[in-house]
Amino acid sequence: MFKISPFHRAFSWAVRAGLPTGAAILALGLLLPARSEGFMVFGDRLDLSQRDFRIWNNFSDPEANSNQIPDPDFPGALGAELAIWKGVAEWGSGPHGSGRTDPTQDTIGSGASNFDAFYSGLAGGPGNTNGNVISQIPGSLFIKAYTEIPIRDGWRIRFYQNPWVWNDTPDGVLAGGPDAWDLQGVACHEFGHALGLDHSAVPGSTMFGSSPAGGVALRSIEADDIAGVQSIYGVRSATKVQIDGYEFIPGGIRIRGSGFHPTNNQIWFTHAAPTIGSDGTPVRVMGVPSGGGGTRVFVAPPALAGPGDLMVRRPGRDPEDLSNAFPFDPNSVLLAPPLTYGSGKVSSAGILASLDWGSLPSQTAGTFELSCSTGIIGGTPAILFSGPQRTSLPALGGTLLVARPLAREQVLQLDFFGAADISVPVPAGMVGVTRYYQLWFKDPGSSFGSGLTNAVQVTFLP
Repeated sequence: MFKISPFHRAFSWAVRAGLPTGAAILALGLLLPARSEGFMVFGDRLDLSQRDFRIWNNFSDPEANSNQIPDPDFPGALGAELAIWKGVAEWGSGPHGSGRTDPTQDTIGSGASNFDAFYSGLAGGPGNTNGNVISQIPGSLFIKAYTEIPIRDGWRIRFYQNPWVWNDTPDGVLAGGPDAWDLQGVACHEFGHALGLDHSAVPGSTMFGSSPAGGVALRSIEADDIAGVQSIYGVRSATKVQIDGYEFIPGGIRIRGSGFHPTNNQIWFTHAAPTIGSDGTPVRVMGVPSGGGGTRVFVAPPALAGPGDLMVRRPGRDPEDLSNAFPFDPNSVLLAPPLTYGSGKVSSAGILASLDWGSLPSQTAGTFELSCSTGIIGGTPAILFSGPQRTSLPALGGTLLVARPLAREQVLQLDFFGAADISVPVPAGMVGVTRYYQLWFKDPGSSFGSGLTNAVQVTFLP
């Protein structure tokens, strides 16, 4: 069973405070929760100067660094670094990027509070006890990992090396026998402690004190976990700074969102190279004005900015004065997840016909998944087609959203409920190429006897 004991957390606190081991037992009494059910808190929280975290990837198990497929929502990260970053990002106020690049979760970024962590890049070592670094430690105890507290001046998370086999698997299938553990899920649990949460009394929650080996359930925080983080940092405010996206333009990037300060924003970037010591301060650009009523910011990324997170901070000390963390890669405009756009035609069943994506269009994977829903009962023929650009032209009582020349990708039959899952091959040599997909379907009860869905923009990944 996975267990992180209150005694060990008290011991870690005592070591940081320079207390003898006996004092750790006394500290245990001070850390015991005050109530017997639901989430529990330590009474501390991270202020805006402690939102950074770094990773020292010294994980020695091959299974911990086996995932070498890039993820556009976590640019530049592979292996253990990617798994841990995902685990931390699950506590975010909203989706991290698209939030949809992990096949074991509906969304990465489920906290719905005013808290967001900032990935400040790789560390050059384990850091000190309040350096906000996550790493592996040699040796073994009866626990798998621990978080050093109190958190008011920072924290440190350590994963024991043996006998555990740490897995970075993106698909949830663990290797290594009965000692195999999910690095992403345990990182999510441990970071809950760094946020100020003790163990929960609710079975099935990420912060519950124990969990069976071999699964990935800890990756997704549950209702009790969300209530806990909201009790510390507040329910996500409607006035919290928000990044919706960015685009490269001559001289820099234009950040889109809301709540930006008129004249004095800080723009945070992840370090391009590993940082040494305990300083995880982001690469920052200061005093940046906004336009469009606080909805857009232009900035030139500094030379030290690397792949990682992008954040905007406006003046103030409240949690909502720091934005969500948004994935950013200054080296590439190619690593972008698919994007739905436009509106489908309402079918004769009264359903807005839709096309959505279900997996990343990776050259390595060889295929990517689309799904459609029309509501047409009984099954009907359909055609998936694509084109090189967007458009928006009236067609068949709906809107043609893909520009000519059009290519017929697949002819298919929708199921009895008017839906289909579509596996689309990724041709060789398509990395970096963008295509636009839309679905036509037969609809005898509709005008022109046919329907059209919305469209999906796809950029093919390595």
